[in-house]
Amino acid sequence: MTDRGEGVEFRLGTAQMAVPLVLGMALATGLLCLGLRWTVDPMTVAELRDCAYAAAVGVVGALVLPRSTGVRLTIEHLVTFSGFGRRERRIRWADVSGIDVRRTFGVASVNISLGTGERLTLPAPMSFLDRRFDGRVGELNRGWETHRQ
Repeated sequence: MTDRGEGVEFRLGTAQMAVPLVLGMALATGLLCLGLRWTVDPMTVAELRDCAYAAAVGVVGALVLPRSTGVRLTIEHLVTFSGFGRRERRIRWADVSGIDVRRTFGVASVNISLGTGERLTLPAPMSFLDRRFDGRVGELNRGWETHRQ
């Protein structure tokens, strides 16, 4: 969470991005190794090491890149942004009809309902590896209650 003068911003933390990425790459590499073990040409130790290096480069690359998705709370809008800040959607507080928390596979995320009937899952905050999730949701609710008129 950052306060950049124009509002409060929530982004996913490094661990929130890295842990699923590392686990996914480890699982994919393990499945590839198992799959190739039962073929005519099983994977050698050197090939497995090359796969592990490629996975590690992918993880490091994802960690080095700036966190590109999040939410910004301003006086007039709830702004969701992605794609290195190039894509953003501004939602007027008056257009938000409700905010609730949904759990999927044990991970809580914030959903907003719009007056049009549309529902959006916000990219941040998310409870996975975030001890301050409840406080951030509270701050989001207070912003909506304060500025929705």
